[in-house]
Amino acid sequence: MSYLTVKTREAGGGVSVVYVNGYLNNLLGEQVEHAVWDLLEAGQHGIVLEFGETRLINSIGISFLIGIVERMRERNGTLAFCSLARIHRELFQVTGVSRYIRIFDSEAEALAFFAQNV
Repeated sequence: MSYLTVKTREAGGGVSVVYVNGYLNNLLGEQVEHAVWDLLEAGQHGIVLEFGETRLINSIGISFLIGIVERMRERNGTLAFCSLARIHRELFQVTGVSRYIRIFDSEAEALAFFAQNV
């Protein structure tokens, strides 16, 4: 069943956006992780995870995100999250994930940051 698909978009300057749509659990988490790995292997150094259509994030989804944070740090890449619902923003603060990423209200704000800083 292929109802879970992760969409990506190259934004230019070595930055790509990954759209996290749906329920971030083990299935979607694995797809997001593979998408990020593929982008890193392709030479991208900045990744924006866009959560505008993310309904829920479970503990396994968080573990995938922590793995992505660790890989980005190993590669000296920059990771940003954007379009977070309040509950997801609070979740990332409580779990400590927010200490290792940049958080923006919108995709446009995240991309503007990358255009100026990366």
